[in-house]
Amino acid sequence: MVDLRVTRARRIYSDGQHNAFTSIARLGDTATVAFRSATTHISFDGTIKLIQSPDMETWAVTAELALPSVDLRDPKVVAFQGQLLVFCGGREPSRLGSFVSLSADGQRFGAVTPLQGIPAGYWLWSIVSFEGALYGSAYTSRADEHELSLYRSDDGVGWEKLADFPVSGNETAIDFDAEGRLWALVRDDGHGSVPTLCAAEPPYRSFASYLRLPIRLQGPMLKRLPGVCVIAGRRWDQPGRTNLRTDLFVLEDGQDIRFVRSLPSGGDTSYAGWLDTAPGRAVISYYSAHEHKMDAPAVEDQQARRSVAHAEHTTPADIYLADVSYALR
Repeated sequence: MVDLRVTRARRIYSDGQHNAFTSIARLGDTATVAFRSATTHISFDGTIKLIQSPDMETWAVTAELALPSVDLRDPKVVAFQGQLLVFCGGREPSRLGSFVSLSADGQRFGAVTPLQGIPAGYWLWSIVSFEGALYGSAYTSRADEHELSLYRSDDGVGWEKLADFPVSGNETAIDFDAEGRLWALVRDDGHGSVPTLCAAEPPYRSFASYLRLPIRLQGPMLKRLPGVCVIAGRRWDQPGRTNLRTDLFVLEDGQDIRFVRSLPSGGDTSYAGWLDTAPGRAVISYYSAHEHKMDAPAVEDQQARRSVAHAEHTTPADIYLADVSYALR
């Protein structure tokens, strides 16, 4: 059994922009949080900002990545082979691609360049380092379904496909356990946002099992600990999609999923990242708009209700960090 607790949460970045879609990594003694900065959730002016800290307390902007006329989204920052790599999706009105920027020292970043081996229209969304290689999940949308595949890379630039996932889905978080098993949490907006947990054994050419979870969740985060998966993501209440928040769960092997707590959050929120800081200690990065706007106002008119359904997407949003303590019993 795991005893997982959130001991503290604080805002670490706010500038009046819509700052969202976080990830976190550490190179040497410096922690880096990457996120998209833009006018709104769905505007086409997104850039990738990187903030860094030596102590998880004081944060400063150290880099901003941009491409002319391209909306950069959902960055994933990864420490790999002594470098810091930032992956992101690039969106234009008529096409979508996957990109990377590399830094040898974690401070100065190269140009944002397209990935090789990822088909046009696919988004490499989640990337993790394991035993000298990088693994990532990539998806594309076709009609009403999403196609989802697992990829591998030796350098972060060139990628090869390993396997198709056994279920339809889009944004998919992945992680590995100490035995080398790959775990994946698949978001599936095509089927009510009910996520699926998948697992694959080396060499990851097929998936051995999958399990539909009895919750609705978007913007998934997955961390595999011994015997347990830690899960975070956006949740809401039905009907009306009210009380949006970022929730934290644990799923122990052979047990039902268990709610831990809601992180301080509301409105447009989620897209968390996990970073181990010490044995039994970690931090979770995430974004939230709750200090600017939470639920839309209550209205009686159906047309008015539709017009404010996504009002939280147009407000500013900020970056947060939560301290986590856990004990495996």
